[in-house]
Amino acid sequence: MNKIGALLYLASLELKRSIAGTKYFAEVDVTDNCNLRCKHCYHFHGKHNFEKRELALDEWRKRFENLHEAGVRLILLVGGEPALRQDVLMLADEIFPFVYVITNGTIRIRDDFNHQLFVSLDGAQERNDSVRGKGVFQKILKNYSGDGRVVINMTLQMGNYKNLEKVVKIAKDNGFRGVVCNICASGTDVDIPISVKRQEREIIMKKVECVKALYPKDFLLSKSMIKWYKYPDHTDSCFWGDECLHFDVSWNMRRCFGSNADCSNCGCLAGSFQNPLKTILRHPLEMSKITKIF
Repeated sequence: MNKIGALLYLASLELKRSIAGTKYFAEVDVTDNCNLRCKHCYHFHGKHNFEKRELALDEWRKRFENLHEAGVRLILLVGGEPALRQDVLMLADEIFPFVYVITNGTIRIRDDFNHQLFVSLDGAQERNDSVRGKGVFQKILKNYSGDGRVVINMTLQMGNYKNLEKVVKIAKDNGFRGVVCNICASGTDVDIPISVKRQEREIIMKKVECVKALYPKDFLLSKSMIKWYKYPDHTDSCFWGDECLHFDVSWNMRRCFGSNADCSNCGCLAGSFQNPLKTILRHPLEMSKITKIF
């Protein structure tokens, strides 16, 4: 699909949503299992034994086909660690034209899965591995250096925000499409608070704006996305929460990632997109790299 065709296609989906309420974007946990236990992970926050039985592929086929029939054309696959269920990823590839995956990067996703991968990296080697586990940084580079599918996804906290510029340089040096970020996440580590206070957010956002000025082509947050992060209370209105479908692995619906999202203190990358069509039209360079729609 060429650029004009992709834009027209997205515009048609947005028109159906505006007129008939047909939601075209879904976010789905494809597994509750993960090979890591990152200290700030919302998925395991407050839980100790989270190992769950994996669902049969036939069950996923039914779920995905039902979503497609209902109008879903863009799907974000999360977990847990979705790379543990590459059969489910390839099934999504069969059914949906646009598939996105958030992965910890320690398990390489097969090359014929030609969709956007958001690989989590939370700093230079020492800082990242203190949060995600020893050796994770090098595994990510070994698995994905030079891979054009990859956008680095960094979760910014007071403990690592100074590493943002380093991460952008790492992304450039390793041939990634660029860097995006979230602001804070659920967690239990004393060095990574559950939420970022207002004064702390202001400090982090100054760094975000500085890095954007230094690396406008590689740090992919648009001006409107940065503004979204600076004013974090989105309780009353959020395209991601209100106009997209969200399911856990048991097919329970929710409003956002996990069940403990705090919309009054939002730092969600997906939320910062706001209306995807309008964001792409306003900021085509950044969005073409983030969304891989073009």
